[in-house]
Amino acid sequence: MSDAGTTRPRCLDLHAHHVGQRVIDRIDQEGARHGVRAVKSEDGATRIELGGRVTGMPLLPTLVDESARLQWMDEAGIDVQLLSGWMDLAGYHLAPEAGQWLARVQNEALAALAAARPDRYAAAAMVPLQAPQLAADELRYAVRELKHRAVQIGARVEEEGLDHPSFDAFWRAAEELDVPVIVHPADLAVPPRLRRLFLHILVGNPSETTFAAAALLLGGVFDRFPRLRVLLVHGGGCVPFQFGRIDRGRVAAPPAARGAVKMSLDHYSQNLYYDTVLHDERALTYLIECAGAAHVALGSDYPFPLRDPHPIKTLDNINNLDEKSRRAICWSTGAGLLGLES
Repeated sequence: MSDAGTTRPRCLDLHAHHVGQRVIDRIDQEGARHGVRAVKSEDGATRIELGGRVTGMPLLPTLVDESARLQWMDEAGIDVQLLSGWMDLAGYHLAPEAGQWLARVQNEALAALAAARPDRYAAAAMVPLQAPQLAADELRYAVRELKHRAVQIGARVEEEGLDHPSFDAFWRAAEELDVPVIVHPADLAVPPRLRRLFLHILVGNPSETTFAAAALLLGGVFDRFPRLRVLLVHGGGCVPFQFGRIDRGRVAAPPAARGAVKMSLDHYSQNLYYDTVLHDERALTYLIECAGAAHVALGSDYPFPLRDPHPIKTLDNINNLDEKSRRAICWSTGAGLLGLES
């Protein structure tokens, strides 16, 4: 019971990652012919090599260990967790067929775990976004056959922004299937100057999310697909705090640099959702005030080093957060996105 004597709300973690043993086994068995393999680095850790690029971070045991995950969820008060893949395994630089194989391997593994424990898990799909029609096909398969409830994509596809018209086949499928799209940066091909001091994660990830969201907004994606629902991780990066600046660019940028967006960006605020992983209660308070609790969902970023270890306590520490808003952030916002029972 809470201090107010009300029942603790159910809590849904909408930002977490998982790489099951099934995925590792499939990579060991079949990955080489798709340009994907597990490698041992000099520090003895296992990393994944995809098309000649090696993941910057090793394969953390907690990414694989389900018992450790459940123990953490219980301790943190998380009832249900949306399981998304590790974005470093998106493999957008792979050949389309290899990318589709890698996405399917992860989707089948996540679906099996969610089907075995529907009381604790839901699954988000991976797609080969370097081939948008294949990505659309994989998303339809993941949602219709594997029962995934969301899809996670990178903040860009190599150097291409998410607003490029070539990705419309994917956006069309996401809108048609009515599944939320989680935009999440990946840690591949990051130059050494950004890796120092962990800056590629501390600064780079929020920056990538900001670039992605600005491209979606200014590039007219929400005009073309007005029913899309996009979740921006890490509290939306700089978006909530620089929304006015981005909107100003809509009219003040040089004509050749202006996007295809048709209206003031406030019109598209209903397309955007945010998680709570900000590590700053003042920033989270501002986000809730700006976006509204109906567009903010609980997140942890489990199991990575920069996760919020106590996401519910983070909410508890926010002054003047009313019970209705708290329940929305803990459960109903995320449940509504995923189509779960309230």
